[in-house]
Amino acid sequence: MSTIVILCDHAHPSGGLAKVAIAGAAGLARRGHRVHFLAAVAPVDTALRIPGITVHCLEQDDLKGNGNRVQAALRGLWNREAARALERLLAACPAGDTVVHVHGWAKALSPSIFPVCRRSGLPVLMTLHDYFPLCPNGAFFVFPEGTNCPHRALSAGCLATDCDARARHHKWWRAARHAAGALAGGFTGGLALVTLSDRQRTVIAPHLPSGTLTLPVPNPVEVGEDIRALGPAQVGANRHMLFVGRLSREKGAALLAAAAADAGCPVRFVGDGDEAAAVRRLNPSAELSGWLPADAVQREIRNCRALVVPSLWYETFGLAAYEALANGVPVIVSDNCAAADAVLPGEDGILFRNGDAGDLARCLRLLSRGEEAARMGRRAYERYWRHPFTPDRHLDRLEEVYRAALEGGLTRLAGMPDAALACAP
Repeated sequence: MSTIVILCDHAHPSGGLAKVAIAGAAGLARRGHRVHFLAAVAPVDTALRIPGITVHCLEQDDLKGNGNRVQAALRGLWNREAARALERLLAACPAGDTVVHVHGWAKALSPSIFPVCRRSGLPVLMTLHDYFPLCPNGAFFVFPEGTNCPHRALSAGCLATDCDARARHHKWWRAARHAAGALAGGFTGGLALVTLSDRQRTVIAPHLPSGTLTLPVPNPVEVGEDIRALGPAQVGANRHMLFVGRLSREKGAALLAAAAADAGCPVRFVGDGDEAAAVRRLNPSAELSGWLPADAVQREIRNCRALVVPSLWYETFGLAAYEALANGVPVIVSDNCAAADAVLPGEDGILFRNGDAGDLARCLRLLSRGEEAARMGRRAYERYWRHPFTPDRHLDRLEEVYRAALEGGLTRLAGMPDAALACAP
């Protein structure tokens, strides 16, 4: 039994990052660990109100929810209350049996937590749910142009690039926040980075200081035995292609709309966002459902011919792709994004050239053949369930990493490819 201190902006599942952090905290507590969950933003999710978890919530607003824009900007640069609360918490934890795990800091906790973590002398891990520790806008993506960014954080090229999704002055503020963190010792020094995919490690490698440890811990995929018992979806009898996620520039929704129109292929979008109008304009016959509950999304996946992940940005993991494979649904994925790691091309899915609507249309036409889609769907189901990314396997891996951190043996686990994890018993 160890003490695990989890740091996360929100104490409720505000998105995928917080959902993973909260599920991990609850699972670790059920396995007998003492868990402290430090968050800035309420409410506290009921999943955290169980024996073994102590929640420390600062009852603050996040950057977007704070109506006082001056306070939001200043607190986002350096959250003094968060630093003080963390310092008090870590000082009370047993020195030889405590691991600190940072999940999220960019929406409320701020860079102020990093010098506190380093001063504590405790082993500290940080999961890269995004790229904020290495890139001011968190995505290595130039949103106005729709292209990946090659620049190092705060370099001349970085500062000269108008990359923010909303406005140039947001980039200036993000650069100032990154500079504040860098001047306080940086975001990665003294920490081990938990990565979610092989592709993500390739993306970050040029941006890491020499000697930085990266530890693969794929996200859990919450597709249960009830889905497994259904067997592979009957994709050969389905017709439309499916997109699941935010309809935004970096997610490639408009790219898919144009490619599907070119291929004459029916397509359905589950989600919403700024690109909804562009999707309708480029493909008037496309169906848009808006956001749906998790169980309805699973039904959508099983009722499609293939799931398409057309992301223009790198992504970090590719949850929707793994959910599709678990259901026996083939996937079509951009060769640029982390979800490409989920695909065995020609076996359970297809990769297309990033940003190339013509190449994506070619792949859509290929899977318009029912027998080909059915073959890939069966292979997808078999391959996924041989070594699924279940919540229990995720917790097993976390415990392995925590033990190694406490014993000074993290180097042994560093750099192990996700393929090796997937093949582990």
